[in-house]
Amino acid sequence: MTTFNRITLGLLLAIAASGQVSPVSGPMVPILLQSGLPMYPPIWRAAHISGQVSVLVSIKGGRVVGTDVQSGDSHLAIPTVSNIKTWRFGKNARGAFTVTYTYEISGEPSDAATNPRVEVLPSLDVKITARPVKPTVNYSR
Repeated sequence: MTTFNRITLGLLLAIAASGQVSPVSGPMVPILLQSGLPMYPPIWRAAHISGQVSVLVSIKGGRVVGTDVQSGDSHLAIPTVSNIKTWRFGKNARGAFTVTYTYEISGEPSDAATNPRVEVLPSLDVKITARPVKPTVNYSR
């Protein structure tokens, strides 16, 4: 191993050990320490509204200090930003990065509501997949 590779590897390990950024390919993002559970809004889930929302997230002192919706459905942007504001990072984490939330309806319809599947990628992109619910009709008078 060359001296350059040892220094680079040592630097990446030191950065990763600090808990501030993860050494992944592409832009470096801080390590997420705490987050509220992202939800698929029930009304948009029932209406089979799906899509993506991209948000520029600014953090300082380990907390989210700003969000700027870059693209996506405004109905889905509200719960996306609400969830991002629950995120907590290491105390020294600061900077800005973009995350994308993907809301998707997939699978066989169920008779009752089920919990959606939530995936948070190392890039901090979030994918929320919900099963559709079979429509019910009540003809009582």
